Amino acid sequence: MKIDYKFKLRLLGALALPAAIALSSCTAEPDESNRFTFTGETVNDFLLHNDSLFSDFNYILRRSGQDRLLSSYGTYTCFAPKNAAIQEYVDSLYDDPESLDENGNKLHNGMTGPGLEGLTDSLCLDIVYYHLLKTELTTTEMLTSEGASYRTMLGRSITAGQGTGRQILVNNGAPIDLGMCDQELVNGYLHAIDKCIPRSNRVVANELKANIDKFSIFYEALEATGLDEAMNTMEKTLSYTPPAEKTGYYIPTECKKGFTLFAEPNWVFNQHGIYTFPQLVEYCKEVYGKCATGSRDWDHGWYDYFRNNGIEVDMSDNYTKENNVVHMFVAYHMLKAAVNPTVLAFRMNTYSGNGWTNESYDYYETMLPKTLIKAWRVGESSTGWTTYINRYVTNNTLTDGKMTKGSASMHEVVYEGVGLQLDSILQPINGYIYPITDILVYDAKVPLGVLNERMRFDALSFMGETMDNGYRGMMDSELSALSGIGGTSRLRFPIDYFDNIVVFNGNSTQLDMNTVGDGWAYSLYKGDSFQGMGIFDFCIKLPPVPDGTYELRINQDCMPHGTMVQFSKGNRPEIAAFTPLGVPMDMRVQQNNWEDPAIIAMGCVPLTDAVNYPEAHYQTGDAGIESDKVMHTHGYLRAPLSICREPEQGGYVVRFHSDQYRKVLTTDRFLQEDVWLRLKTALDDGNTDRKFQIDYIEFVPVGVASNARYLEDMY
Repeated sequence: MKIDYKFKLRLLGALALPAAIALSSCTAEPDESNRFTFTGETVNDFLLHNDSLFSDFNYILRRSGQDRLLSSYGTYTCFAPKNAAIQEYVDSLYDDPESLDENGNKLHNGMTGPGLEGLTDSLCLDIVYYHLLKTELTTTEMLTSEGASYRTMLGRSITAGQGTGRQILVNNGAPIDLGMCDQELVNGYLHAIDKCIPRSNRVVANELKANIDKFSIFYEALEATGLDEAMNTMEKTLSYTPPAEKTGYYIPTECKKGFTLFAEPNWVFNQHGIYTFPQLVEYCKEVYGKCATGSRDWDHGWYDYFRNNGIEVDMSDNYTKENNVVHMFVAYHMLKAAVNPTVLAFRMNTYSGNGWTNESYDYYETMLPKTLIKAWRVGESSTGWTTYINRYVTNNTLTDGKMTKGSASMHEVVYEGVGLQLDSILQPINGYIYPITDILVYDAKVPLGVLNERMRFDALSFMGETMDNGYRGMMDSELSALSGIGGTSRLRFPIDYFDNIVVFNGNSTQLDMNTVGDGWAYSLYKGDSFQGMGIFDFCIKLPPVPDGTYELRINQDCMPHGTMVQFSKGNRPEIAAFTPLGVPMDMRVQQNNWEDPAIIAMGCVPLTDAVNYPEAHYQTGDAGIESDKVMHTHGYLRAPLSICREPEQGGYVVRFHSDQYRKVLTTDRFLQEDVWLRLKTALDDGNTDRKFQIDYIEFVPVGVASNARYLEDMY
């Protein structure tokens, strides 16, 4: 009988004290007290048994001390470079023509001499951690997770996916040896690679410049506007005292800053008759020349922020002006967050069922003032998935049926969207560069079409620092490895960590997020959420939306340990600027108790009870359409039908349970400007462990929320 050593080790690990089995952070040693005597091969055993292929990597492992890490309990993926790969990489470090001091003298990336012996201990550790994941990853998963990225133990992300033919490439440059991949070992998986994983130490603009043969037209525009220098920031200085330590929480002590750039390769411009920068300038004049003048329609005045504030579009050759057409063009390609391919249209907790096809989407603010893009992952499991920017489908989020997205006749694809070349992403040290397949512009179809729908924003997508630092989409095991403490599943941030949050009462406010469970997730939109505790009083800047009248909604989670929150709205982060939005929201509703008076008062009835509520049953009745209308009159809606915890295991569809709802905070006229939402505890019982939570917010045009012809869909 074959003994499953890996299962036995995991069982032992699950029974051991979490702190005892925890792996250290990058600067500490593995815990020697809980080493196991394995009867099978560890990752380190495999490397030593194949030393003729991996002797150089083994040398680097010993120098860094991480041979002991790969001999101990854990779950790892090791991309193991063969000797030739190590030699090529070490030579490239030493001979790097860009590693220079201010006088042009070679710095050799800190190496003391050529060859392996010239590596410093810190460089050895750096190389090892960039080739290690704290999670297990097979080649099958790499090929089925289109556009996915994976966090290395160095803290930087890598991608892995299909190359030419049968090749699997890591970071589009390190081929996996298909004859020595998926080596299942007692503490993880090993994949031999024929090159070290390529990475860059350049900032975003310099990385684009290094690929100027492909992006010369866009790079000339970027440089001419001066926006190349706007993406040089690497880190934010934190000045407030860190919050007090709490068991099970990780408290960041540094805050990296990053950026995302969408860039047209030359061939895209060429397809539109643009071969030179002057021709691009003329194109920008044509697109943006009338965007802020005249009445707001498909030909004029669709850029509300400029029009409302009397900002005239500049068409001179002073491209550094914020209102210059070329500056506007380039700025709309830039995000103040390093958004990796996995979370761009993060699909955690979305599924195929009840009429939904596993599509996922999110919205991001660009560096063109007060504008948004939509990232939308569409397709079918059988035919594959594609991620588009600003795809425009008529009547999106409206339907002419129940538990269906609606008939094809009402959903015309007006514009397919700007495609992303996910197999050609560039990864500078402080962000991502996505080559795109069409010209990206903020034209009339964006505010009047693309964004004229129910816009659901995941709370973490407008806190860019969660993405800059790799926390968005992070799994519990990765956070435990980062903290060096097993069982870590939440982060607690210094109160000045986020640019979009202003705290009014110091460390009495505690700002947290939860990470995604390994193989499971909370029943939350995209699996993670922004939350916190304490006697809190802070405000958060909401994403800017085009001019219009909207329902502003927020998730209401029922939690025994929840609190009461008073929401207020203002146009600047000052207490005097805020106006309360109704009565406080009470999160202390009993979970999954249909008899709770608060749930009855909402007008909510079970959709799975065919005996007592046959008219609302989701299979035989109207799927709750009429009861939804009753709920809406009380200012509530059920949770979305597209959110499903653990969809691969049959799932927990949140709409069918009574533990999550949507609350309408206000129906109001919003302009394309800054809007701040204040959250203040409404309880005065001194309990600092009561939790608030923002999973997502929705801006819903009244033409969608109360459409005369169609229903807002349930998704």
